[in-house]
Amino acid sequence: MVFRNLVGVSPSLVLLALSRFSNAACECGYSVNKTSDDSYAVFTELIENDFLHIATDYFPSIGWQPQVYNVSSENARGPYGKEMELENIVANPLKDPNAWSGEADHGGDAGLELWVRGELEHGLVSGAEMVTVRNDSLLGTFRIGMKLSNSSGTCGAFFFFHNNSQEIDMEFLSHEFTQSHGAVNLVLQSPESVTHGFAAQGTNGFQVQHLPFRPDEKFHEYRFDWTAERVSFYVDGTFLYEMTDNVPTEGGGIFLNHWSNGDPSWSGGPPDRDTVMTVSYMKGYFNSTDTERSQNAYKERCPVYDPSKVCTIPDQMSPPDPSEGKNGAKTYFFSAEGQEDMTPGQTTYFVGAASSFSAPLLSLVIPFLVTLLSTMLTW
Repeated sequence: MVFRNLVGVSPSLVLLALSRFSNAACECGYSVNKTSDDSYAVFTELIENDFLHIATDYFPSIGWQPQVYNVSSENARGPYGKEMELENIVANPLKDPNAWSGEADHGGDAGLELWVRGELEHGLVSGAEMVTVRNDSLLGTFRIGMKLSNSSGTCGAFFFFHNNSQEIDMEFLSHEFTQSHGAVNLVLQSPESVTHGFAAQGTNGFQVQHLPFRPDEKFHEYRFDWTAERVSFYVDGTFLYEMTDNVPTEGGGIFLNHWSNGDPSWSGGPPDRDTVMTVSYMKGYFNSTDTERSQNAYKERCPVYDPSKVCTIPDQMSPPDPSEGKNGAKTYFFSAEGQEDMTPGQTTYFVGAASSFSAPLLSLVIPFLVTLLSTMLTW
């Protein structure tokens, strides 16, 4: 499912989308690696968000649900509690909808902002959390363009969650950033980590990987590929690490959060001032646990599997940052490059703003997708 700003769609546009469905280009899914490779992963569902060009404060319209709740210090397992608040999630798109760099609506870096506040409220640290409206992701490749907080004392995270023992995390602790380097904590939560008080340290599902850059200086792409056999982690398209034990087997949602509880063994902090984590995009290509989508609808658009009707997902091999050049922050979206031809069976919304999203169009509202593919697939 691809989301841009929600726009009105006329019946004629829906008919146009339906009439073009038989000529779509990616009927049989999206692949990690080419289908001519010895082994490749094919996924059948799609979510894409270009936060550099999204201006909305109603996030469910773009496929995300803000989380609003508070947790006591005891339950947060730190000296302070946590409070996730709606006002800490702010869309800050580029002023020029045709550009990939330049001034943002209210200054700073363009993108989706998730704030942690420096001032405590009743012993709680105010932070931000979002989850995809869809919670049916099972196996897939998930990618995010992100710039982390430049204030010590927060945790910024991009993760899959089914429950406390089936979770895939990429977590960034700002107190681990040095003058020239950073780190990412790679985590597969497991029944063992639950018995250790929800701490994965000391289990084989925890690994700290050092990064040759500061994650708060530029946007970088962070990615995890989840197959039945392993979870592989990447940064800017370069392989980082993989885990093969306790790989999740159930579906769930994708989360973004930015928080602190003052725990010196994890988030540290809280920060001494308001600080932000900014997201420029999120992309997910995955299989669905929804029976209707994974059975009838997929077979309707791909009745006979054909590798020529599988689209290879381009890798982002450089930091998606404006400092990399005029189009340095630009990245590939099937929903923008090919419009409905590249997203058959998906629900897509275009804002008609940036040049690559020129025409408002709804491409097919038919639910869909896989029965198939545990993920590594040879036909």
